[in-house]
Amino acid sequence: MLRAGFLLLIWVLSPLATAHQPKSYDGVADELADQLVAQIQHSQYDDGYSQLGLTRWVMADSLELPHPHDSVTSLSHQLSESLYAHLQERNVRLIDYRAQDFVSLSEDGSTLLTRDPEQLNQQPALDWVLVGTMAPEQGGVIVNLRIIDRTSQQVLAAANRFVPKHLYASNRRSEVVDGKLQRNF
Repeated sequence: MLRAGFLLLIWVLSPLATAHQPKSYDGVADELADQLVAQIQHSQYDDGYSQLGLTRWVMADSLELPHPHDSVTSLSHQLSESLYAHLQERNVRLIDYRAQDFVSLSEDGSTLLTRDPEQLNQQPALDWVLVGTMAPEQGGVIVNLRIIDRTSQQVLAAANRFVPKHLYASNRRSEVVDGKLQRNF
């Protein structure tokens, strides 16, 4: 009888658990932005003029960038790009230090963003930096973000979210995890 009651409880609560799982990168980015901005706004650090830059996210265990073919690489790109929009919506002053001082024109089009260090300001006017780590877990990855004061290295805000694997590795029979090929069943 006790086992039947326990199974009934799991069956009733399981839709509630899945209802709180993010359904898209955008949903995860929105939740992360909410967490970070709420902490900054309720602190003494927000003077309304501090400027924030975002960095690439690294693996939590090594503090190195994920392997280029690792499925979490796309997760890092998609979430960080979505965070630009969600943080801007919340009036966070953002700096994109990938922006050149000029627009590059070519036959293929015009661009302002670059990763070429020769074209970038080597001392961007950043007060705060958003850094992140990713920790693989069963069925997904935990994304941990921190806003760090650039001069004092003090953590001003922190947020984390579990991202289910189906959001970043859907329809893959195999993927690279930690530099090794892994089959998905």
